[in-house]
Amino acid sequence: MSVPPSLGPVARLREHNERVLQLRQHIRVVRLRQRLMYGFGAGVVLCVLGVAVPTALTWQRFDMAPFNTVLILLGVVCVVGFVGSSWIETIRHEGPQPGTSGDRMTREELELDLEIAIESRLIDATPLDIPIRNRQFAYSESIPEELDQLRKESHRYRRRHNFFQLLIIIGLTMLVAICAGITGYYKFRERSFNLQQTADSIEEHANAFHLALPPYDNTDPAVNLALLTARVETLRVEQRRREQQLDQPPETRDPSG
Repeated sequence: MSVPPSLGPVARLREHNERVLQLRQHIRVVRLRQRLMYGFGAGVVLCVLGVAVPTALTWQRFDMAPFNTVLILLGVVCVVGFVGSSWIETIRHEGPQPGTSGDRMTREELELDLEIAIESRLIDATPLDIPIRNRQFAYSESIPEELDQLRKESHRYRRRHNFFQLLIIIGLTMLVAICAGITGYYKFRERSFNLQQTADSIEEHANAFHLALPPYDNTDPAVNLALLTARVETLRVEQRRREQQLDQPPETRDPSG
């Protein structure tokens, strides 16, 4: 809303002050709405992680359905809140005529209007014959506000930095936990060791059979072949038994196996 040029310098200055105060109030309201939107967005992410990570770590061992149901309901609420708060993130400003409404404005547009209003106030205040003492007082009164704005900007960027650092730490921690849970559940190292051990044993018997080494040094080839078949099948059975033991929970395994 522009200040009518027909007003006198003092009246225009008063209008500019009112406009600046109004814009600052709008910016505070929009900032609160943005924080609300970010909070709902973070809630959605946390609910998704709260469902995915524990379910992956406890798959087929614990029933996470009751816990997941609560998190899913909370996630739906956060999604609705995020969508609603993203719509009210803007604010409707006054129209060109008193008592009318204009378009909705974002925080960036409000901050731009605030800068323009401050510049317009300075331009209209220049022709006024204001005593030096009053100008110095007005300038000194504006310093705390400027310092407060600088501190707010500094704190905002610091919070963003800490948030992303924390997000990186949490993400890496969760990734390590997920990888550790998967490797602990599927036991890739133990399976690799058992398979390699079985392969080495079968290869040893096969070489001994082809080179006619004991116990495959019988003069009858049929006897040696039957012995090789029996040994190889025994190794395969032992391999399958070890695989079944790995698939069982630790508390149900046979200690002697």
